[in-house]
Amino acid sequence: MGKRKVKEYSAEFKTKVVLEVLKENQTQAEIASRYKIPSSTIPSWIKHFLGNAENVFKGRQMEKNHKEDIDKKERHIDELHKKIGELTISVDFLKKKHREAGISYPQEFDRY
Repeated sequence: MGKRKVKEYSAEFKTKVVLEVLKENQTQAEIASRYKIPSSTIPSWIKHFLGNAENVFKGRQMEKNHKEDIDKKERHIDELHKKIGELTISVDFLKKKHREAGISYPQEFDRY
């Protein structure tokens, strides 16, 4: 027996179906029949749609929060790059001083 492939629907299609159901011009069964989808899927689409409807009006605030998060992470990355640079300079300095003094250091330090 082969696996049954589950049909996936686009967000646009789901939205179209849910909006038609919410208009109440036709029953869920009629709409499901017209679009050839199981009528049992529509209630979960409606629940998900209505549960996330408030996000439509939060768009700008969500965008602002997202931008702030990105800015914060970029600042952290910049700080890490700066620290890497400082450590690289320190390692290079110590390697040079070891060579000048004739002191050996572990070969694994050569890869830095």
